Amino acid sequence: MTAVAKQSKAVAAMIDAATRGRALMGGTKAMRAAEQTYLPKFTAETEDTYRERLKLSWLFNGYRKTVRDMTGRVFRKPVELGEDTPDQIAEWCKNIDLAGRDLSTFARDVFEDGLDAGISYIMVDAPARDVTLTRAQARTQGLRPFFVQLRVEDILGWRSEVIANVTVLAQMRIMETVTEQDPKDEFASVEVQQVRVLDRTDAGVMTRLYRKNDKDQWTLIDEPTVSDMTEITVIPFYANRTGFFTCEPMLDDLADVNIAHWQSQSDQRNILHFARVPILFGSGRTDDEPITISVGQMTTASDPQAKLAWVEHSGAAIGAGRQDLKDLEFQMETHGLQLLVARPGSESATGAALDAEKETSQLSMTADALQDALEQAMIWMAEYGGLGDVTPTVNVNKEFTVGMMTAQEMSVLLQAVQTGNMSRETFLRELARRGMVAADLDVDDEAERIGTQPPTLTGQALDLNNGG
Repeated sequence: MTAVAKQSKAVAAMIDAATRGRALMGGTKAMRAAEQTYLPKFTAETEDTYRERLKLSWLFNGYRKTVRDMTGRVFRKPVELGEDTPDQIAEWCKNIDLAGRDLSTFARDVFEDGLDAGISYIMVDAPARDVTLTRAQARTQGLRPFFVQLRVEDILGWRSEVIANVTVLAQMRIMETVTEQDPKDEFASVEVQQVRVLDRTDAGVMTRLYRKNDKDQWTLIDEPTVSDMTEITVIPFYANRTGFFTCEPMLDDLADVNIAHWQSQSDQRNILHFARVPILFGSGRTDDEPITISVGQMTTASDPQAKLAWVEHSGAAIGAGRQDLKDLEFQMETHGLQLLVARPGSESATGAALDAEKETSQLSMTADALQDALEQAMIWMAEYGGLGDVTPTVNVNKEFTVGMMTAQEMSVLLQAVQTGNMSRETFLRELARRGMVAADLDVDDEAERIGTQPPTLTGQALDLNNGG
């Protein structure tokens, strides 16, 4: 069976669309490795000359900076769990993927990947357990559910169905790489590829694993297992949705401009190399007359009309190239800022757009999409863990433009508290929102501690001033 490992056309198209962004995220090293894909060879340029030019080229990475800056804006505050989150899930979120990442770190990686490729996926999985083992016993033995991040390159294909007027996953094929001990060397390991096939059936979700045999054929390696989950637990995080489980890169235009900058930068470095090395030109001399170019030496010629001169580049093209680079850098900055431009009338799937003060920029909507995906994954985690019918909620930061208070703003708020026009709790929450105190500050506990403290000297002075 070979078709099980074959990429679908939809997946191949998404991977192809993400290629430029992936290369740019890899930096100068990846762009050089791509060679003529993004830095074509000139007509009649020799291979050696091209290699030298390639080595002189370096990437001004506006694309990667934008992706990471935008990700940093969203994750300026960690992902917060709702008050309705069960304690067991809160504990699991400290190591959400069983590989050391907590929920915020995992979510950040998913968001950055999705911002680059246009989509990323979260799979909720759990270790296989004996059918006689209850979920409570499984939790006791540490057989707990966990998250798995899937990139678009990990997906082979899927099949969907419409059930009760809702489009759902009927099948998902995933390419996995498993690290195992080398059977020929106890101190070495080998990487083995396998295909995981998830099928939605009336009995639950069936899992099949395929690997290549000695004849280079994909064969089933074990008996299929069936869980009691009713859905295939893979949820896409859409940064730029085009359809069910499909996307296009969000920053495609920025990638194009950055690649143009890479090519222009290469031209600029190339011309600077030649402009900085003048060429010695001689006329009226015979080929057998020796020329010595050195301090304290003299060169003569028999012809009185003979002359030597240095030929140098005028530098006009260098200035034009420098301006082109500046123009491209400005365009990259403009494309990156588009994510923060408000779009009136936008509405998120979670209904948060009903809040009149909510930001409606594209980046904010993308953060909403991540929040939706995380919440669905948490629901599946609760089902896997046998926690009953619970709907955990999370909060992904969407306050990108809020900065620390100025001295004047701080003075105004303090005055409002002292005059009784603002509560201490509201003041503390605003400090936390502005990042001036820890975001996870317990406002109620802090206000209670303040109430038990004796008046400070500053407080006494303020009282005297108010009384005077």
